[in-house]
Formats: sequence, C-alpha cells, structure tokens
Amino acid sequence: MVTRRPQPRSSNGALPAGSRRCDGARPGGTRPLDDPAYDDLFATAARWRRPIFIHPQIPSNELHDAAYRGLDPVIDLALATFGWGWHMEAGLSVLRLILRGTFDRHPDLQLVLGHWGEMLLFWMDRVDSISGVAKHLDRRVSDCLRTNIHITSSGMLQQRLLRHTLDFTGANQVLFSTDHPFHQPDAAAVKEFFDAIADPATCTAIASGNAEGLFQLA
Repeated sequence: MVTRRPQPRSSNGALPAGSRRCDGARPGGTRPLDDPAYDDLFATAARWRRPIFIHPQIPSNELHDAAYRGLDPVIDLALATFGWGWHMEAGLSVLRLILRGTFDRHPDLQLVLGHWGEMLLFWMDRVDSISGVAKHLDRRVSDCLRTNIHITSSGMLQQRLLRHTLDFTGANQVLFSTDHPFHQPDAAAVKEFFDAIADPATCTAIASGNAEGLFQLA
C-alpha cells in the first residue's frame, strides 16, 4: 500500500534491500506516484512479485483549495474524500502510471484498486482512447488494466457493479473485500452477493482464490 507511513523494517531494523521510502507519495499528493523518483519502488515490487494497493488519501491542501473548497466545510470534506475526490485521484494516479510506461518497464508489477476500480472502469471507453496518442506505450491502457490491475469490491456489494467490472476485466482480477468502517455488509448481504454468481469456480475465485494467489497466501 502506498501511504505516508514508513515502510516496514526487518527484524534488525533495516529497510528491505532495494526499497526506498515513499513519504508524501499518495493519490492527490504534491508529487504524483508516476514521478521517476518512485520508479525503483515499483521495480522492487515487480521483482519480488508483491502487489501494491493504491489506496485513496485526503487530497493535498493545494488540490483541496483548487477543487474541493467553497461549500459547507462538511460538504467540502465529503466531496474531497468518500463522495468523489478519493476515488477520482486514486484512479488518476493509476492512469498516470500506465501512461508513464510503468507497466512496460515492469510487466510483472501488480496493483490493487478498491471501490470497483476507482472510476477507471466506468470511464474505460474514453480512457482507452488515450492509447491512440500515447504512441510510446507497448500496450493499450485497457490491456494494462486487464493484466496488471486487480479490482476490489470494498463492501459495495451491488451485482450491477460486478457485472460492469466483468465487462472490462476478467474474474481472475476481482477480489472480494469490505471497507471498514465505511461499508460493513452483514452476512446476509455477503451471501446474496455470492449467490448471484452462477459459476462456482468464479465464486470461489472472487471470494478467496484470487487473493490467495495474488498475496501468496496459499
């Protein structure tokens, strides 16, 4: 997960070999995640085959002032976070990584996006059209999303969101998740979500199999 927290250390207190701190690297931050300063982070994750979760963060003060202020303070905060800004900025961060050629340099890199893809899948037809002018890329934007980006449900267990996601990516890229404390579906809602998936193999993959493989839990 890319956050502002220090990276975990080994038992002797040292940072893992080949890693680098990424303090300040966050969606909506003052330095985009595709800045070359962070490329060795993504190179190391790809080499170790460790996925990175691109999690939304509160926008920087500069972005907040430009795009998310001027209403009631409570509404400002909601607009900048769970209502819009979190998801827009996280999706933009991943789109910029694709356009920077990050996945051409590191084809084994795997990223995770919550909230059914942080708006990217909902605007895929237009987003993919950038591929026509991004002549430096080896693959289309949509190809990177299908092979290098994993999508979580984040507790939003509407079947229409799953159906839409599967229009643009494979079931092997979808992970069931909740989103404490914002979305905490009860057992009945979880059962209803999985009961609607007709294929047992797909159901098992989304429920746990994909996560076990991606995070090397099995």
